[in-house]
Amino acid sequence: MCYINRMYEIELKAHVLDRKSVIQNLEKFAAFSGAVEKDDTYYSNTINGKSIKVRIRKETPFSTQEVPNAPQTTSQKSVIFTYKRKEILEKDGTTIEVNDEKELFLSDADAIEAFLFDTGFKTTLKKQKTVLSWHYDGANLELCHVARLGDFLEIEILSENNSEKTVSQSREKLLKMLSKCGIPEDKIENRYYSQMLGEKQETSVARH
Repeated sequence: MCYINRMYEIELKAHVLDRKSVIQNLEKFAAFSGAVEKDDTYYSNTINGKSIKVRIRKETPFSTQEVPNAPQTTSQKSVIFTYKRKEILEKDGTTIEVNDEKELFLSDADAIEAFLFDTGFKTTLKKQKTVLSWHYDGANLELCHVARLGDFLEIEILSENNSEKTVSQSREKLLKMLSKCGIPEDKIENRYYSQMLGEKQETSVARH
């Protein structure tokens, strides 16, 4: 088990209407870093009146044909336990997500799953995401297909602090990269995936 130091994620995500075009644009300026299937299970519990939410992610690398000359993967499966404090910041009409994230890499999920259930945590959501990743100028760019929601581009910068200056500088950097990918700012999505999936589920139940 390995503990990763506390870092802040400063990120945005936007809807992708033309997946092929975005891949072509990414290939012009960013370095492809791999493809992975991410299966997420979210758990929640109320402790001392506060809602605590955690996630177990099972990652399975794969080889993709979508990216020209992408190498064959030799990476192994991994399990990641995450506790994340989320905050949405809006400035000049742009929505940026700032997350205080703590992660553990695990050999398998059995022990932590048993612990969560024994301490009262309940499964609240499952999410499947297929991800193609690129790196550019200190940022991670992920073209994601989320089951039931469609395609998105996530751009993330990791920082050791979340000061106003750092967030502002990162925001400008994120928007420039979004533009380089050919995606307009009005495609930025300010809802969490969990919220969007919850709304989908409510709509489905209402129809039946």
